[in-house]
Amino acid sequence: MAFKIFLVYHSHIDIGYTERQEKMKVYQADFMRQAIDRVLHPVQTDHPFKFTVEGFWAIEQYLKRYGEGGRLKLIEAVKTGKFEITVGYLHFAEILNYENLKTSVDYSMDFAKRNHIVSPKTLMLSDVNGLGWGYSQILHDAGVENIISCINTHHGGAPFGKPLVPFYWKTPKGDKLLVWNGLTYHKANILGLIPGYAPGGDPGIPGMLPEGNGFIEVTGCDSYASKRIFDLVDALKSEGYEYDFAPIMGSALYTDNSPVDDGHCRLIDEWNTKYGDKIEIVTATLDEFFQYLKTAVTDIRTCEGDWPDWWTDGCICTPAETKVFRNAQRTQKLICKLDQNGVVTKTERDEIANKLILYAEHTWGHSSSCSDPCNLLVQQLDLRKAKLAVDADILASTALDKLSRTFGEGEFTAERPMEYIVINPHDEDVASVIYLPTDFWEEGSFKDKGCYVTDESGQAYSVQRTRTLRGTFVCLTVKLKAKEVKNLKINFTEVPEKQTGLQIHSFRNDFYEVRWDEKKIISLRSRKTGDELLCDNEVQLGQPVYQVFENANRSDAAGFGYSARKIPESKVTYGKPSGIEVLCSGNVFTMIRINYEIEATKKCYTDFVFYNHLPRVDVNIRMAKDLVIDPEGMYVALPIEAPEGEWYLDKPGVLFKAGMSLPETCQDYYAVDRGMVSKGGKETVTVNSLDTPLFTIGELKLWKYTTGIDPRGRLFSWILNNKWETNFRIDCAGFLENRYIITIGNENAQPEEMLEHADLEPLVLRK
Repeated sequence: MAFKIFLVYHSHIDIGYTERQEKMKVYQADFMRQAIDRVLHPVQTDHPFKFTVEGFWAIEQYLKRYGEGGRLKLIEAVKTGKFEITVGYLHFAEILNYENLKTSVDYSMDFAKRNHIVSPKTLMLSDVNGLGWGYSQILHDAGVENIISCINTHHGGAPFGKPLVPFYWKTPKGDKLLVWNGLTYHKANILGLIPGYAPGGDPGIPGMLPEGNGFIEVTGCDSYASKRIFDLVDALKSEGYEYDFAPIMGSALYTDNSPVDDGHCRLIDEWNTKYGDKIEIVTATLDEFFQYLKTAVTDIRTCEGDWPDWWTDGCICTPAETKVFRNAQRTQKLICKLDQNGVVTKTERDEIANKLILYAEHTWGHSSSCSDPCNLLVQQLDLRKAKLAVDADILASTALDKLSRTFGEGEFTAERPMEYIVINPHDEDVASVIYLPTDFWEEGSFKDKGCYVTDESGQAYSVQRTRTLRGTFVCLTVKLKAKEVKNLKINFTEVPEKQTGLQIHSFRNDFYEVRWDEKKIISLRSRKTGDELLCDNEVQLGQPVYQVFENANRSDAAGFGYSARKIPESKVTYGKPSGIEVLCSGNVFTMIRINYEIEATKKCYTDFVFYNHLPRVDVNIRMAKDLVIDPEGMYVALPIEAPEGEWYLDKPGVLFKAGMSLPETCQDYYAVDRGMVSKGGKETVTVNSLDTPLFTIGELKLWKYTTGIDPRGRLFSWILNNKWETNFRIDCAGFLENRYIITIGNENAQPEEMLEHADLEPLVLRK
């Protein structure tokens, strides 16, 4: 029986990487037209031209460019069965929340419904090498049945440690998706099945040896394919490959964002005439391949758990932009919780979501971002990427401003009353600290006076004032019922506020006790159980940790196509504390600051805020980061956990224990939505990360490529890196801030509520 190769023809989507992002819109729109034209007027061969669309974003660009006439041709092409739309919008880093991931799937599904065509059944995953577990549930609930992974193991790895593996992926709710864990795209080009030029060298296929160097011109099946295709099948057999078929991806040119041609159809005809009795090659859509797979293989294993993406670490090569992105995504969620009357229009909401979705696309810059960072085109792509986060934040903030007016926010006038509205966005009761803003020109009202706050019932609240950018906050702790709206007013007394205890070395409330010496926090203990929550004496809570690989070659560590990795040696330094300063201590909170000396910074300090009436600790680290060309990483140590606890990951739509993942997938680091949860026998500790999504457990693991994890021990927040030699920004210098909220609950606490309430605090408006 002949070995069967399914050639799936597509154009890989990178928004950027090869050209300006707006140029990519034109390119991909034209690629779709080129493919549609060939489907509707196919070359007369035994194996007709078929095309698979990687992401619906390309279809969007086509529809914008070619209008109604283009739409009709597209529908006609889809109905032939030779033009295939897949469910995905783009290939993402793991930074979108559940609702935005769902929106990205809705684009293609809604289009299919509106145009009365069959809904897509398959997700095509190219380049990135993972999908969050909650994404699998979104896909299944939308009607998706299949995923094909054209995984790129550059700076990453494959489930099971090898490609060409089918498995059923069990979703968090117990449903299943059929996955083919395949080879990287462009293998049809590398193997000589696409006319033009095939790259020599390492084919990036386990068991296959390199073949020459440079590029080989392919004019027919005997110019290159007649050797390499047989080499492929021999290599697969020698590696123990158990099937007599395989899908191979290809494009017209060996490049991302490739145009479309149909010369491969004639080459395949020629091949099958000469060699089809031994190896048959057919053009196919992904749906056709999966139909064959389900018939040909009946004993497919089932696996459950997360599929962490090794490439999401790229989002912290732009730490400031990702911080703005995460703020915009939180603001978007706050709007959704508060706006029950449709004040923010669907069009406005859709635009916010689309900017966020586009920022999460896996391409972070030009292919020469590291080798030629001064180049205008490299910088154009970088700034356009940043603009997506900025635009999303502007749109979300503008929408929140619009909504705030409907809740009673007043105009900015010369004589504004010191009256405020506080709104609980949650469906549960909350206790929270709130900050009532006053401006610097209002300082006269506070001169030689104290103040307190009252609500509409007359209840009085003790307060504490603290400075902010252009004035002061009047801070207080309030309890709010679910969705409660509370009116507050600042009142004055003749007794000035007093700051006390500025030489103190401890803090205690009803929930925890914290102690520090001259340089570091030495204890954080639960008041209810007496348990110590700091789990490690080697690192300090809030301590910066710097890692650098001096003179290292990034490509050596990356690996390419399952090639061996040469991991460079790193130097790790821990921030040296130079003293603790008690900044303030009052009716609402105590704040202390630890200054640090740490390599690759001009200045670095960590502020801690301990609240009098809340089970909460705020940790805020700020630094002036130097420009470093060598591969580097910066972390924040968070050696805190519930005693006998294990770490759980908060990912979009699902909370699960660290390490509950597909076999041999990334355990070096994790991208989370709101944060991390340590669940023990007596306590539950949550760590919200407001500005950066990446965490590692136990130790620093940059370039470790670990595939196993102990879900206990100290935590590190990974705040920046420049490890890639392509695509991602090499410059991580600048003024950086990373904020964390630690919440301490008992064994019966609901971690999802703890995370959500810390993530979205009550909205404060001035009348």
